[in-house]
Amino acid sequence: MSMLGERRRGLTDPEMAAVILKALPEAPLDGNNKMGYFVTPRWKRLTEYEALTVYAQPNADWIAGGLDWGDWTQKFHGGRPSWGNETTELRTVDWFKHRDPLRRWHAPYVKDKAEEWRYTDRFLQGYSADGQIRAMNPTWRDEFINRYWGAFLFNEYGLFNAHSQGAREALSDVTRVSLAFWGFDKIDIAQMIQLERGFLAKIVPGFDESTAVPKAEWTNGEVYKSARLAVEGLWQEVFDWNESAFSVHAVYDALFGQFVRREFFQRLAPRFGDNLTPFFINQAQTYFQIAKQGVQDLYYNCLGDDPEFSDYNRTVMRNWTGKWLEPTIAALRDFMGLFAKLPAGTTDKEEITASLYRVVDDWIEDYASRIDFKADRDQIVKAVLAGLK
Repeated sequence: MSMLGERRRGLTDPEMAAVILKALPEAPLDGNNKMGYFVTPRWKRLTEYEALTVYAQPNADWIAGGLDWGDWTQKFHGGRPSWGNETTELRTVDWFKHRDPLRRWHAPYVKDKAEEWRYTDRFLQGYSADGQIRAMNPTWRDEFINRYWGAFLFNEYGLFNAHSQGAREALSDVTRVSLAFWGFDKIDIAQMIQLERGFLAKIVPGFDESTAVPKAEWTNGEVYKSARLAVEGLWQEVFDWNESAFSVHAVYDALFGQFVRREFFQRLAPRFGDNLTPFFINQAQTYFQIAKQGVQDLYYNCLGDDPEFSDYNRTVMRNWTGKWLEPTIAALRDFMGLFAKLPAGTTDKEEITASLYRVVDDWIEDYASRIDFKADRDQIVKAVLAGLK
């Protein structure tokens, strides 16, 4: 029987192993022993990020772009391999082509987080010592920041968990590292929201830092009802790890997350004397921009422009966009109900409409247009405004 007809592969088959050993040349085929010579650099020279990340994860020979050969010597019960192409609908000639534009790996990522915390600590010390909390409107502080901004941490926590499958099933190390960091940044945002609430509890007598009230709003309230359903779907109901990662960042968070963070809390906070919440939101927006660059490289530059599967991948991503756009619009429509709880005169329909157009236009330019998804900005805004009371 020919080697192609054998069911067993590589080292699991002694006969095939003997054939392989016999075919090995006596002298090395390649005498280059420079570190990482087998990695194709994205930039002018091989970066530290690439040298320590690319091809660190072993791969079977059916994972496109890898350097290994043969099958796994160990498998899950039932014969499932450690990684398999069946975990995603997207296809490519090279799963190892993606690069994080910011070249993040473990050490610089941890360093960045440490620097952010030190800066946050200094800011909070100055804020407290200066008594700036006295300028914040108590209703805004106790109702909108405590309850509704606090409830948003569960949105970010759910999106963090939506990355768990991709962090396990990703078919290459470069993809896995990016997915993991996108997820960690989401849980970091959730922690920053609770940090703000904990800080307020220290400087405002009677302010409750417990998550009981925000959790009740997230699980039982009307403002986040459709958002909760969307997050639960992205986290628990998607088999394809690329679908969940793509839909979180290229659809849901780019629309709903951006509106909540930037166009509601960050835009309105100064009107209530709140310069504390925008400090944390600016960090969250930095994470959003970092993830956007990585998402665009992975899904548009690599998979969307794949030399063999570009048309197919774009079709799949357009289908995912259409699938998750409706739940996202529903989440925004429900969130419109929060404007009715604001004091009269805080904002008006004209400003809210302009905010929606900013978010939708950014989404179309940065995401939808990159895969030729036809989106009607006016129709989206109209559908969302139907929830404005």
